[in-house]
Amino acid sequence: MTSDLGSNFCDIGVSCRQIISLANREYRIQRVEGVPRETVTPSKEHLARIARERKLVRAAKGRIIMRPDILLSVIKGFRWPVVGPISGVYGSQRYYNGVPGSPHYGIDIALPTGTPVHAPAPGIVTLAEDDLFYSGGTIILDHGYRLSSSFLHLSRIAVSVGEEISQGDVLGEIGSSGRATGAHLDWRMSWRNERVDPQLLVPPMPET
Repeated sequence: MTSDLGSNFCDIGVSCRQIISLANREYRIQRVEGVPRETVTPSKEHLARIARERKLVRAAKGRIIMRPDILLSVIKGFRWPVVGPISGVYGSQRYYNGVPGSPHYGIDIALPTGTPVHAPAPGIVTLAEDDLFYSGGTIILDHGYRLSSSFLHLSRIAVSVGEEISQGDVLGEIGSSGRATGAHLDWRMSWRNERVDPQLLVPPMPET
C-alpha cells in the first residue's frame, strides 16, 4: 500500500511517498481490578460531565496548526516522555472490575507520583485540564498538521494552553488521577481522527 503525502505538506515544499506494510497484530487482554465503581458504571450526572469533557478534547484535537518550523523539528524523531517499565500497551482489551471496556489506546509507563513528564517532540499545548473524569490531569500537545500527543493521569500540570513547547521540556508530573489504580503515565497519540500507537514512533525503551 502506498500513500502520497505530498499534498499535506505543500505549504513547506516537502513531498514524500510512504510505503506501508500491513500485517495482522495480536492484542493483549488486561484485567484491571480495584477501579472506582463510578468510573465503570457512571451515573447520569457523570455521563453529562463526560460528554462535556469529550467536547473539550475533540476541540483541542481539532485545531489545525500549520507550523512548518514545528513540523521540521518533529520529523527529526520522537523521544520517550519518561523512561521506565511498560505496564500497558496499545490496543489491549481492558476489563475493569470484570466489565469489558474499550481497547486501550495508549502506552502505560509505571513510575512513582511526581516523576517529571517530558515533551516527546515540539508542539503547542491545546488542552491542560487537572481533573477530567476518566483521564484526571490531562495535557494535549499538538505537534502540527493534526498530529497530537495526550498525557493522562497526571498529578501536576506545568504548562498552559497556547504555550509553545520544545522537545524535552517538562509538561507535568506522573500521578494516578482519573480512572487509575496506580501511578503511571498513559501516553496516547492521534493523527486527524485516527489513533496512533506511540511505541511505533520511538526507539526501544531504554533499560533502567
